[in-house]
Amino acid sequence: MSLQATAAGEVLWLLADGAVWWPARQTVFVADLHLGKGAAFRAQGQAVPAGSSSRTLERLQNLVNAHDAARLVVLGDFWHGAEGLTPRLLDAVTAFAERVPTVLVLGNHDKRIHPAELPLQSVSGTWALGPLTAAHEPPPPGTPGFTLAGHWHPAVSLGSRAGDRLRRPCFVHYPHALVLPAFGGLTGALTLRHSELARQGAEVAVMGGGEVRWLPRR
Repeated sequence: MSLQATAAGEVLWLLADGAVWWPARQTVFVADLHLGKGAAFRAQGQAVPAGSSSRTLERLQNLVNAHDAARLVVLGDFWHGAEGLTPRLLDAVTAFAERVPTVLVLGNHDKRIHPAELPLQSVSGTWALGPLTAAHEPPPPGTPGFTLAGHWHPAVSLGSRAGDRLRRPCFVHYPHALVLPAFGGLTGALTLRHSELARQGAEVAVMGGGEVRWLPRR
């Protein structure tokens, strides 16, 4: 199940896998892949299972195919660290980007290590796409226009009447910005307080069980 949101007069769809679909421009947005993170950890001697980056690229390909997308926009942190840029990963990313036109808005991890020879269009700072702006870091409240961003890896903690707690990744929809959850498989998350987000005028769409749902307004 997906959710419809409106931004700058445009219809966006929040997808259950953490991506955003903009049908008017046939564009998919994702954030924070952190490709190569597992390999970087293994290079440091930590026992992290292999295959996370391959699964992330496969999910991206399936997402693009399902929507017949003309373009993929990655809102920063495509890569994780230099130790993770293995020849196998670079070859896989090259093959993917040759099939799918991809724009990377450079994130804080990318700026240090992004390989210039890959067939990706790279943008530093922000990138205007019609009435929307693509960025890595969310802009401060009151910023003109409407920005899609990542960087936070947002999640919220949900509680039951029995006292149980469950943390789930989420979208955060402010009046001026939409912050996407991390798309990568080994990314971690920043837990945000629903009550504080509500005070800031934000709506929260939580992911889980193959669905994405708005949390009740507070």
